[in-house]
Amino acid sequence: MQPISNPVPLLILQHPDEVHQAKNTAALLHRCLDHSTLQVGEQFAAPATMAGMVLLYPDTPGDVRLPAPPTWRQGPDGPVQTLVVLDATWRKSRRMLYLNPWLAALPRLSLQAAPPSRYAIRRAQGEDQRSTLEASAWALAQLDGNTGRYAPLWRAMEGFVALQQRLLRDGRARRTQAADHSS
Repeated sequence: MQPISNPVPLLILQHPDEVHQAKNTAALLHRCLDHSTLQVGEQFAAPATMAGMVLLYPDTPGDVRLPAPPTWRQGPDGPVQTLVVLDATWRKSRRMLYLNPWLAALPRLSLQAAPPSRYAIRRAQGEDQRSTLEASAWALAQLDGNTGRYAPLWRAMEGFVALQQRLLRDGRARRTQAADHSS
């Protein structure tokens, strides 16, 4: 696949537990974009300047340990220079915010009218939850105003999901055959 030239650079901060997850989409996302950085860890040094950085993360009004950050608004707040994405389970992503106050203080971008998830290989706890690739692709398209630019990401995602589903079916078939032969 030809990498996509994304005008807004993406900084993917990946929890270490996600690195070897077969169903993880962050590495695929990183390989598909010209302008992305992937860092693994729970704690990250604050960048020298955070001007223009926006965190893709929903509001957390029920969490008293996370102060309400400013919500980024397209236009008045200036262009996004870096979109920051956390690749972790919801519980671990909150922990990453607790451990990195600079992240929690970033203005946040929430997805607007996101389409239904296509990520059929992991169960989401909430209807609005998306894989890292889906959320990032939709946010980049939202910022860019060009959904067509990110169509290759959706195709890569569909291929990834199809591969994972095929591997799952093949694994089940092998286990069934092995069980039949041992009986």
